[in-house]
Amino acid sequence: MARILVIEDDTVIGANVCDFLNARGHVCEYAGDGYFGLALAAQQAPDLVVLDLNLPRLDGLECCRRLRGELHCDAPVIILTARDELEDKLMGFDAGADDYLVKPFQLAELAVRVDALLRRAQGRALTGVIVAGRIRIDREARSVRVDDVELRLSPKPLRLLEVLAERPDKVFAHEALERALWGEDAFRDEALRTLVAATRRAFAQAGSQLDPIETLHGHGYRLRAQ
Repeated sequence: MARILVIEDDTVIGANVCDFLNARGHVCEYAGDGYFGLALAAQQAPDLVVLDLNLPRLDGLECCRRLRGELHCDAPVIILTARDELEDKLMGFDAGADDYLVKPFQLAELAVRVDALLRRAQGRALTGVIVAGRIRIDREARSVRVDDVELRLSPKPLRLLEVLAERPDKVFAHEALERALWGEDAFRDEALRTLVAATRRAFAQAGSQLDPIETLHGHGYRLRAQ
């Protein structure tokens, strides 16, 4: 059982999501706008947040940023969006989301993603420092340093970098990397490619000259740490 906060201005969608997840044994709270959602998150410390992007008063991206920045909420965040352009998905990861689901969606698919993220969150108490070439990852500080440049990555790009840095010489097949990030039973479609692009963009925006991820077409991805 998990405490799940659903922030969605469409009351029909919100009710359907809450009813479905409640029937699966979770406890759902509902907020119809971003400000109310932040207030509930501050009061109740949810285990997972389902967050719509098109919210009144405070949009979903800003709500996600405040969850991560002001409330220091590290609960997984699934974004619900009708926007399926690459730039919209990149902005979601940049804001701190862990996954996204494009509307219209099936409740069964949402449940699979919720379960996968909750399992991943329960086993994520990772500590220590990973050093791979020019990249240094401090898991407790949740920070990354490349040479003299320090980066603060949002949760999912940071986790992607951790997985690659744990085996810096390994080429990760697309499916293997998906399983490491989202679990065995969750199919991610374009999400991995979007996440790779978001991670590369975070390095560039921080002023690093290093492209951290090498794409080997037909094979997968590996860390480019040198």
